[in-house]
Amino acid sequence: MYLEKIFGTGTKVNALNVLVNNPKRVFIEKELAKATGAAVSEINRQMPDLVNSGLVRMKRIGKNKLYSIDKKHFLYKKLQSLFKDLNGVFMEAAKKISTYAASQGVKTVLLIGSVAKGRVRSDIIKAPSDIDLVFLVEKPSDKEETYNKIISFVNREISVRYGFLCYPVVLTTQEYLEYLKKSEPFIVLIQAEGIELYGKKPRRFG
Repeated sequence: MYLEKIFGTGTKVNALNVLVNNPKRVFIEKELAKATGAAVSEINRQMPDLVNSGLVRMKRIGKNKLYSIDKKHFLYKKLQSLFKDLNGVFMEAAKKISTYAASQGVKTVLLIGSVAKGRVRSDIIKAPSDIDLVFLVEKPSDKEETYNKIISFVNREISVRYGFLCYPVVLTTQEYLEYLKKSEPFIVLIQAEGIELYGKKPRRFG
């Protein structure tokens, strides 16, 4: 069938996702392979179906194949609607988890990883994004209960609706500050790049 040739593999879906979200760009096959997480050989094997459908344009310059989306194709706007909001959907789910955590007494919720960086789109098939959240609580005795409540909420409200997973990291504010003082790479990264969904990042010692 026609649609089977277009959507038949994860590589094709990821390639379309990249091309549709970059309609003004032309990708060398190596660039497209990197963006989709596929081998160049797999791109060469899968792309002819998309080119033959007319949805993707291909031209050769020397030994290189260059790919771009054909915005005049009747499927372009439908695919644009399908792919464009994925980061927003992940963020929506992250905010729901954050709101629940806040209702349970969590002091700070920080978003990290691919969702925070807005890079969900490139890996929806080969390596689906998870929602990476860090939760800060005041007392060590709150850590296990908070973790269990968040996991329960995610399984009950998020995974069923969205199909996303969340692996919460729960720390006390004191632990976070101590790790930050020791320049623990993971905590330093969170402090530098984490997005505050609720509360504020703790301030450094000194």
